[in-house]
Amino acid sequence: MTSLPSSLWPHLGLLAGSDPTSPNLQWHVLLTDVQTDTLALVADVVLLVLLGLYLTGVRRLARKGRSWSRWNGAAFVGGLVAVWVAIGSGLAAYDEMSVVAHVVQHILLMMVAAPLLTLGKPVTLASQAASRANQVRILKVVHSWPAAVLTFPVLTWFLYFGSMYTFFLDRGLYHYSIDHVLFHDATHLFMISVGFLYWQPVIGADPTRWRLSHPARLLSVFTGMPFEAFLGISVYMSKTPLDPVNTLANTHAGGQTFWILSMTVTGGAIAVLALQWYRQMDRQTPAEDRMAARVATDSEVRAAELGVRPEREGWTVPPWRLAQLEAQGRRRAVDRGSEPGR
Repeated sequence: MTSLPSSLWPHLGLLAGSDPTSPNLQWHVLLTDVQTDTLALVADVVLLVLLGLYLTGVRRLARKGRSWSRWNGAAFVGGLVAVWVAIGSGLAAYDEMSVVAHVVQHILLMMVAAPLLTLGKPVTLASQAASRANQVRILKVVHSWPAAVLTFPVLTWFLYFGSMYTFFLDRGLYHYSIDHVLFHDATHLFMISVGFLYWQPVIGADPTRWRLSHPARLLSVFTGMPFEAFLGISVYMSKTPLDPVNTLANTHAGGQTFWILSMTVTGGAIAVLALQWYRQMDRQTPAEDRMAARVATDSEVRAAELGVRPEREGWTVPPWRLAQLEAQGRRRAVDRGSEPGR
C-alpha cells in the first residue's frame, strides 16, 4: 500500500488524538456532534431561512416560466452546508482548543463557503424572482455608493488577506477570541462577510458596480497565493503556541494545514475562473463571427455603390479605403456645386 507523505502524518495524528501533547480530538465527535448552544442554534435558523428564501425564489421563477441553473442552486446549498460544518458541526467543538480545527474552520468560511455562495448568484435570483418594484429597489442597493465601496476590489483584497494575518499572527486578538465566545462568533460572521465581498467581483456573476476582466480576476487570486503560503509557513515556524491552550505541535500542524488547504482551495478557484473565461470566449466567438459577417456585407454594399471592386475574389475593400473614397466623392460634389454657372 502506498504510504502517505510524512508532512500529512501530524494532521492525522492530531485529529485522531494519538499525540499525547495535543487536544484529544476524536473522529466520531468531528463527524457526528452537533452544536446546541444558543448562538449555534440561532445560526442554524438563519441558514435555514436563507435556504428557504433561495428555494422560494427558484419556485417563483419557475411560475414565471423560467428555469434556474441547478449548478447555481447546488453551489448555494453547498455554501450553506460549508458554513454549518464550520460553526454547527463537531468541528466547532474544537475550534477554541485546536489550531488545526480553527484553521479548517477559517478556510471553510472564507475560502469554501464564500465563493460557493457567490456562485449561487443569490442577488440575480432575488431580482429575477421579485416584482418589478422590488427589482428596482434591489438594483438601487447593488449600485449604491455604499455597495460600491464595500465591493471595491482593491479594498476587499486587503481586507480578505489582511484579516487572515490579523487573526493568526496577532496573538492578543487570537487569545481574546478564545476567551470571549461572543467575540469569537462575531469573527465567524466577519470571515464569511469579508469572504463574500472578496469573491463576489472575482468569481461571482451577480450584478455589481465593479466588473473585473477575467485576467484581472486571475491576477487577484494569483497575487494572494504567496501571502497565503507565507502565513502558513509563519505559523508553522512559530517558536511559541498561538495561545496557552494550544500546544506548540498543534500550532505547527495548524500552519501546515493552512498552507496545504489554502493552496488546494485556491487552485480550485483558479480552475473555476479558467473555466468561466473559456465559456465566455466560447459564447463570444459566434457573436464575433456574426459581427464580422455583417461588417463584410456592409463593406461589399458600400464598395458596390462606389463602383469599387476588391482586388481578389473573396476579399473585401478595407473600411478605411471606403471612407477615403466616400470623402473624395463628397469633395468632388462640393467642388462641382461651387463652379460658376451652377
